[in-house]
Amino acid sequence: MELTTNQYSEQWLVNRHDGDFYGDIKPASILRYVQQVSTAHAYHMGVTDEVYARTHTAYVLAKIAMHITRMPHVDETVTLITEPERLKHAVNKRITTLCDAQGQEEAVVDSRWVLIDVDKRMILRKHPPEIALWDHDVERSLSMKMTKAKFESCEPLGTRTAVYSLCDMNGHMNNTRYIDVVCDALPWDWWDQWRLEDLVIYYHKEVPRGESFALYRVQTAPNQWYFCGMREEKICFETSLTFCPRQ
Repeated sequence: MELTTNQYSEQWLVNRHDGDFYGDIKPASILRYVQQVSTAHAYHMGVTDEVYARTHTAYVLAKIAMHITRMPHVDETVTLITEPERLKHAVNKRITTLCDAQGQEEAVVDSRWVLIDVDKRMILRKHPPEIALWDHDVERSLSMKMTKAKFESCEPLGTRTAVYSLCDMNGHMNNTRYIDVVCDALPWDWWDQWRLEDLVIYYHKEVPRGESFALYRVQTAPNQWYFCGMREEKICFETSLTFCPRQ
């Protein structure tokens, strides 16, 4: 472990339960690793559950972009390096890279976090002093531009429910689980031909535990899909996944 206010790193073994049938790490598992190392960084800087409880706050994700150069494989050791940016327009950017044992970058995730008042369910533009720790700029970023589609062109795929295994400590469907859901909704033979290269996801409205949303998809290019979820007649999330040929 390496720790400063501006950067934190850990080495992790890619567990077999995080791998797919090719032995590659699942896309959502990369996001879970990123979520964990981000949480660990904040915790080691003193931003603990007790601080969140005392300030009636919680960090939630607004957007994520991910680019994968090479899929990490099970049983490999990866180094995660995470760098948070100071507050800008109510948003904290955090860049997290995954590198292999030789130090070569395999994936990068650009996550945009907002701090909310959990009682009023509103975004805070000024953070409590014990949370406002990040004080520098991070030059690197990924494009948050998404290839969208008209809702009328999307194919309905039924409903999905925020069941026990998909929810987190905030009492709603965990942000990484939406990617599990959409990957499950791709044709099986798709994975035999393609691997994920780029992903963008927007989180618009939470799905509380036990609640459901309607899932829709459309293929927007030969190597690209758009998914969205509808709840209470509003989009709760939308994502675009771009693939490259499997080598």
